[in-house]
Order: sequence, then structure tokens, then C-alpha cells
Amino acid sequence: MPEPTSSAMAGASAFAVGTITITGSFLGLQYDLLLVGLAGGLVALSFMRQVSPGRMLVSIFTSAIVGGYGGPVLAAAAPEYLAWAAKIPDQIRWFSAFACGIGAQTIVPLALEQLRTRFGGGKPGQETAP
Repeated sequence: MPEPTSSAMAGASAFAVGTITITGSFLGLQYDLLLVGLAGGLVALSFMRQVSPGRMLVSIFTSAIVGGYGGPVLAAAAPEYLAWAAKIPDQIRWFSAFACGIGAQTIVPLALEQLRTRFGGGKPGQETAP
């Protein structure tokens, strides 16, 4: 399978940014957190093995959405555990969205696998015992 070129990556990124900002407006998410989550997804994607362009788009989109939804939650929780975080709320908000965007590459597949094994009857391709 040929490796995707940098122009394919740039095109996929541009498409993802446009799609994410439009989708974020419908979902009521904050644009800045979506874009920071997307940046986290791009960083995480740069460390992954080669993936197809379609999977790349889904991965970037998922990172942005998780950053948009999880960033504010993590930012609200941070001052409860780290007192100094209350002094820099904007930076904590952005860092939280970035961390959620990076973590989405790992957390979302793990969570889906956990749901599949708990409620779906085991790993794909395995038969379940009666």
C-alpha cells in the first residue's frame, strides 16, 4: 500500500478543519477548543503508523470532538486537584482540549473495545459461549 503524501495530509487537514468548525457550530461547541483538539489529534497522528486517508479524517475529527467536549470538563476539574490551575484558566482550557485531542487516539478505541467486550459478547471474530 503506498504511503500518503504530505499533500494528501494537508488536504485531509484542510477538509477536517472546515468540517469540524461547521459541525461544531451545530453542536454548540467552542471553536477554539475544537481547533486545539484537532491540533492534538494531528500531533498524535504524526506518531502513529501509516493509516488510510479515510481513517485519518475520522481520527482527526474524533480528536477535535473529544477536545471540544472533554476539554471544558477537564478544565473545570483541574482547579479541584491543582490549586495553581485556577490562576491560568484560559491556558488550562486550551491545554485540556489539547490533551483530550491527543488522548482520543488511544482512549476512544479502548473505550469502544471495552463496550464491545462488556455488552457485545467478546472480541470481534470470537464466538460467544451459550
